Amino acid sequence: MNTNYMSDYGLQTWAYHLSMSYPFDLDYLSPDDRRYNIYVATLIPKLNIDEDSIQFFKDYIRFDVIVGTGEHTSRETLDISIISDDMPEFDHRKFEFTYEKPRKAMVFTGWEKGPIELNLLHVYLAESKYYLDTEIVYIGQAFRENGERLPAEELMSDPMLQKVEADLLREYPEKDLALLLLEFKSQLLEEIDSEDEDLVQLQELTKNPPPELNNQILDVTEATLINYFKPEYNAKFNNDFPSVNDCGLHYRSLTVQVHPDIMGLKVFSKEKTYLSNKRIVSPLSRSNS
Repeated sequence: MNTNYMSDYGLQTWAYHLSMSYPFDLDYLSPDDRRYNIYVATLIPKLNIDEDSIQFFKDYIRFDVIVGTGEHTSRETLDISIISDDMPEFDHRKFEFTYEKPRKAMVFTGWEKGPIELNLLHVYLAESKYYLDTEIVYIGQAFRENGERLPAEELMSDPMLQKVEADLLREYPEKDLALLLLEFKSQLLEEIDSEDEDLVQLQELTKNPPPELNNQILDVTEATLINYFKPEYNAKFNNDFPSVNDCGLHYRSLTVQVHPDIMGLKVFSKEKTYLSNKRIVSPLSRSNS
């Protein structure tokens, strides 16, 4: 195909799927949460349940979540239904509750089909009316050197993530480490209305890119995010951005969007706060404009 057309069009990549988890809960992710291709190490306030606040009602369970520590502590009361609305005959007062503090897991027993385990972070993100402060400290790709996708539970074998976790315990005792997993997809910014076979093929390629092109798109997406947020643990791309030849991309422009508000996250770094409707423009694009 004639790739000369590529420089006439803009490319957009956006986070199509987002998931967040504590490092020790990565192996509990469902298969649908293993589609990610970029991960972000973040610092979030510590979340804990006030076990004395737990109340059981017929249709829901009420408890207080303590957010943060020390003078920065706040709390929020949540009402959650363990059993869905399609089982109105179930009485939540039949549940017994335990809270596994190290894993921040809520375990409910007393149901004939077995125990129900809920992750506090996931429950808080789904039910809280407030945005969770989420500070980006490191951005990486979830692939091995041979290009094979890295299983979620193996992410913490990354030496940089291990360093982040060790530093966190020492320097940020009031915070928790959480991993934001992102699946990025791409599309041309201009719709192609043409019967030219090359142009139509180009549009299809950006929707379902082959591995080689997909790797190039992910490379420049990762680099754009790092260059924008400048996370403290990312040296590469933090100040210097790759050239066109390094990325293998020849689009007129490239923008990246994340949409963290979908999950109730307020995303920022020490350098930059991200607004959910913002398009991050790649420096690669600006250098070619």
